[in-house]
Amino acid sequence: MLNSVRAIESLPATRPALPSIAQHKLARFAAIVILYFMQGVPLGLSLVAIPAWLAANGASPTAVGVFVGTAMLPWSLKLVNGLLMDRFTFKPMGRRRSWILLAQAGMVAVLIVMATVAPGASQVSLLAGLCFALNICATFNDVAVDGMAVDLVPDEERTAVNSFMFASQALGVSATSFVAGQLLVSGNIAAMALALAGFVALASSFVAIFRERPGERLLPWSAGCASPECEERQQSAWWPLIKGVMRSLASPLVLLYLLGTAFSQASWSFIDAVSPTLAVQHLGWGSDEFSSFSALVSLLSAIFAAILTPLVVRIVGLRGAIAGLFVFIALSAFAGGVTFSSWQTDRIFLILYSLQYGAGLLLNILLIVWAMRICNPAVAASQFALFMAVPNFSRSIFSGYSGMLAESGGYGMTYYAVGAATLVGLALCVLGRVGRDLGEGASR
Repeated sequence: MLNSVRAIESLPATRPALPSIAQHKLARFAAIVILYFMQGVPLGLSLVAIPAWLAANGASPTAVGVFVGTAMLPWSLKLVNGLLMDRFTFKPMGRRRSWILLAQAGMVAVLIVMATVAPGASQVSLLAGLCFALNICATFNDVAVDGMAVDLVPDEERTAVNSFMFASQALGVSATSFVAGQLLVSGNIAAMALALAGFVALASSFVAIFRERPGERLLPWSAGCASPECEERQQSAWWPLIKGVMRSLASPLVLLYLLGTAFSQASWSFIDAVSPTLAVQHLGWGSDEFSSFSALVSLLSAIFAAILTPLVVRIVGLRGAIAGLFVFIALSAFAGGVTFSSWQTDRIFLILYSLQYGAGLLLNILLIVWAMRICNPAVAASQFALFMAVPNFSRSIFSGYSGMLAESGGYGMTYYAVGAATLVGLALCVLGRVGRDLGEGASR
């Protein structure tokens, strides 16, 4: 008995903590990948599953475009999120982690409300409102994760991390599109929302076990204290944040970059808002067929993006890869405009959708690699959020207007408009010297 007591007393008082995200590469990659995967839940619903469901139930291209534009509008407000996160946080849990856990809880709550209300396909405004709320939670998660990546990911890992981030997000979109599409075809929106809520809760519990930095609290009531890095970088007043963000806009090259990224989203607006009605109402697909096809394209694009992004940058450089993708997307869109009147089957649509999705994903990744390189860590969440808010806002605006253009001018004309807007984006990024060597004097 005495020996047993002595053995128990010799055991450590607490279990050793898991490695923090800052000190362990695998933990860093795993946490970021899972968090980005979960962003695919609201995106898959807002951009694929519900728009296809609406189109299958007779919604016009304009109605689908307005739904997408409304649901995605929170992604254009990320600067507000970033300012809040750079100004306020629960320091003992790190700069970003408390915000991440709060955002994940919000996503679960909205999905439970969606399951309880169970709106039908005719309730477009209610669906748009629920998806708007879901995307608000997703944007807080996104800005927090991006800020954490800027804070914690070494420069030599950023290209690889960015490729995995967006590949995992695309995987999340793919999985959500497929599952939600299959459940929505039978009108079972309550079961769909509950299934997604359960998944988000489970994945969030895994991410919750990793601290940002050693010594911080795992949960608000746990033992631990704020790290020196958090104390040093977290702002205690609004003016330094606003000044830092405004300073980032003082460079004409940064403004050209932001305008270029805004026009780069034209092809995504076609994919988001026009493709569902084109496939379902013009080509005769079912909503579940479109959701499944989009899920497959998203899955394959994610895999190729994770593999190809570091290789492409290594071979042709960041600047060359960005320019080449702009040109490729524009030519694909013009090909759609030229050939649309002669379509006899859906073969060309299948090819163009796949090419534009894959190339668009690669281009987004590379533009964000550039944004991360020119961010100031002291105001990373705010500055990076601004860099992301501009293209997200343009994606919402383009989505609304592309639906109207498709309804009034036809799908062929909309393809031409996408090609022209993409070339404008290329010209602006070239003038802004996006992707150049930082040794050439990139402005922070």
